[in-house]
Amino acid sequence: MHGVLASKDFLAGILYMVFGLLGLWLGRDLESGTAEAMGAGFFPRLVCALLIAIGALLAALSVMRTGETLERGKWRPTVLARLADGNIRAIPLALLCALLIAINVAIFVVGLRIAIPPWPAAL
Repeated sequence: MHGVLASKDFLAGILYMVFGLLGLWLGRDLESGTAEAMGAGFFPRLVCALLIAIGALLAALSVMRTGETLERGKWRPTVLARLADGNIRAIPLALLCALLIAINVAIFVVGLRIAIPPWPAAL
């Protein structure tokens, strides 16, 4: 049973379900409406429900058959190799991230006036 719970398909199914549930939780305040008069939360809820269904199907199928087990990650060599490069530019990277966030907020929240708050309600 331990091999099944460590299979790539089972863990991917769990991850899909977690993302679907997280999306439903983050969009809980959005009005869904009906199929004829869709609200801002209709399509996100539909996509999250599909993610949950696909994840449950993938996890259930992985329990019925054996699959590849997940390999252990090798973070340390990767991080050390990146630090050895000496070409880390933290300030330009942070500026690029801030610029991309500002552009996305300007396009979707300000320009298109989509009724999605830029920050989650929990913050």
